[in-house]
Amino acid sequence: MVATTAVTAALILVAGCGGNDKKSESGSDNSGQSTTSATPSTPTVPSFDPPKVLSVAAAYPSADYQGRSTLDEAQMGIAGQVALIGGFAGLTGRDVANPNNQWMIPSKSADTTTVVESTRPMAAKVDGKDVAVVAYAEVDKGNGTQKPKGLVVIQWIDVMAGKKIAEVSTPVSTVQGDGDSAIGTPGLADTAYDPETGQVAVGVIGAGSITVKRTDLTVFADPKTQKSTIVPGMNPAAVHNGVVAGAKGEQADNASDGTALLADGASGKITKQIPLKQAYLKPLAGAAKHAYFYAMKYTDYGQGTKVEAIFALDLSTGAMVQSVSTPPSDSIGASDYDCFADQATSVVCTAGAGADGELIGLDDTTGKKVWGFTSKSGGRVVPSVTAAFHGVVYAKTEAQPVLLDAKTGADLPSAAPSGGPSPSDTPSSSDLPSAGDTPPSDWSTSPGNDTAAGDLSLYSGKPESPVAVSPFGGVYRQLPTGNDSTDLESVCIFLKATA
Repeated sequence: MVATTAVTAALILVAGCGGNDKKSESGSDNSGQSTTSATPSTPTVPSFDPPKVLSVAAAYPSADYQGRSTLDEAQMGIAGQVALIGGFAGLTGRDVANPNNQWMIPSKSADTTTVVESTRPMAAKVDGKDVAVVAYAEVDKGNGTQKPKGLVVIQWIDVMAGKKIAEVSTPVSTVQGDGDSAIGTPGLADTAYDPETGQVAVGVIGAGSITVKRTDLTVFADPKTQKSTIVPGMNPAAVHNGVVAGAKGEQADNASDGTALLADGASGKITKQIPLKQAYLKPLAGAAKHAYFYAMKYTDYGQGTKVEAIFALDLSTGAMVQSVSTPPSDSIGASDYDCFADQATSVVCTAGAGADGELIGLDDTTGKKVWGFTSKSGGRVVPSVTAAFHGVVYAKTEAQPVLLDAKTGADLPSAAPSGGPSPSDTPSSSDLPSAGDTPPSDWSTSPGNDTAAGDLSLYSGKPESPVAVSPFGGVYRQLPTGNDSTDLESVCIFLKATA
């Protein structure tokens, strides 16, 4: 049986040829957007690397807003001890230990620009600081004699200071016509990033038409140089120390041109091509040593016989390893695979879940499969993986969240912390500090601190598996509940690490 995690509902809440456009932001233009100071005060929350016991500790609202696209669902992340809520409007940060440190960085700076897509918030280190990385696809309607153009805008934000440390805007297309589907409107494909340097590679698709061919490219950007480079024809799988790996090819049933690429990010030059002659070759994940791809081809096109596999490309040598051969299946395809790199030495991939699911673990040192099971393997349930971090896989079954060892696939038991009050509980007057009290060192995590606690009623009462994890805990997106939630788009639930 899959062991349950010690995720509990301890309801102790805390506050709740590319473009080279170079911009460095001091943050002074974010007046009114942030309540943080240049040197945020402590306290901090406990940290564990990796966290194996999590308890619900905060609920942060993500407000709905006029004109929001139905496609603009908030995306959650965490960088250090700052919970992140991203969307078309911009990125919001909430320090889980310091309610005074909260900020919002807009996605655009001009009214003539429309945001059409955004990536999830990504966590990286830049100069030793915890930094959030986010990319946006935008359309600049143009001014004067300038034609409308598609842009990819990438921002790096110091999460403790709540200020941009870099921003790069890269023109990727010319836009013809109006509306979200106008020819040339950029869309985001796969995104890869290096958590050690903050370098990012963003896949871009420019909408085409019968007469205008769609464009496929990768934008590589570096926070140190604050410059970007375009790699034409590539969809990225991984970026590490300036090396970008990706795939190119027609991506069609009758194609056989699926090719893996290595490129130098700074120059955009292709350094190696590995023709795999696949009908489909699509990025799955990137880690420090390898880039991973789903591959499929027909052995007898027209008869429906297909062969599927996962390939790993060594980022240093360009050597290719066939990690996994999967049996032909009408139900499994590229869109069914989700892979998660744990930022250590493991990559975990799932194909489906439940009765028809499969879960496999890859060793990034070799790029090869080291464990795996299906729903028919010894009575185990195949969970739905939501995140992986430093040797731990975070997942959920229909019954509860679960933890697995990323290196072996074994269940990870852990002791559950004692339960907390129910969502309907309210602190008594004796729990609340008086006006003359000096707050204790752990005041921000104490019940009854209204400023730090946020809105307890936003929490549904059922903890879920985190979608992003740091040593301080994890976060996930919850739909709003209750009669007072009509003005909310979603709720960010923070799970505090307790062991």
